[in-house]
Amino acid sequence: MKNTCHTPQNTCDKSHNYIACSDCAMEPICTPVETEKTPLNFSDNYLSKKVSSTVNELLFKQDQALTEIYAVCSGSYKLTQRNSLNEEKIIGFRFPGELIGEDAIHPKMYAYNAIALSESSVCKVNIENFKACSQVVPDLQLSLIDLLTKQSAMSQGQFQSFIAKKTAESLIAAFILNIIQRKSAYDNQNGEVNLTISRDNIANFLGLRRETLSRTISKFQKEGFIKQSGKQLSIVNEDELLALANL
Repeated sequence: MKNTCHTPQNTCDKSHNYIACSDCAMEPICTPVETEKTPLNFSDNYLSKKVSSTVNELLFKQDQALTEIYAVCSGSYKLTQRNSLNEEKIIGFRFPGELIGEDAIHPKMYAYNAIALSESSVCKVNIENFKACSQVVPDLQLSLIDLLTKQSAMSQGQFQSFIAKKTAESLIAAFILNIIQRKSAYDNQNGEVNLTISRDNIANFLGLRRETLSRTISKFQKEGFIKQSGKQLSIVNEDELLALANL
């Protein structure tokens, strides 16, 4: 492999419109590597910051060869797969601070489509350039392992939130709690969220009819579990939602 890695000087932009670098899952491979003499920052060789996506824009498509992994720094994305009948199934959502495409590193092929749900942006790491830099600084490989471990823990937590839910109420309660927990990790607004995901997308993800989703959310509002005004959703009675979700 041709070594294209050199040592740039770079700092992490923490604009208030984006998640802070320190709160992002990509942070382990974006910050300077500590050495005995001085910190070295190689990220300019493989990292592209704040690449914008318009609504419904595709980051990558299912079965495409791996070229980059991404971290959401603003907005949100849905992950979808299409079956043999060309039907779309949503398999997940990603919010600021979370990774997209990292699970393609081993198979070297993306297993899903990644599509922007709103005006969004990502930072992206070119895998081949990152490998070149990790040959110069092996500690970068350890940073990548740290990054993947953190993302795996997040994905496992999401999986555990939805596994074995038997009713629509249980599924929807678990979804609301999971989304708010993940988004509060970066925006510090505990108990509320600006929900940019449409009800059609939520219903698709949970495997429910849209009517069932809308009816259940209305019931939660009537019983005082949640409050929703436009896209702003907040938890009023977390204990009741936790009991419904069986968490």
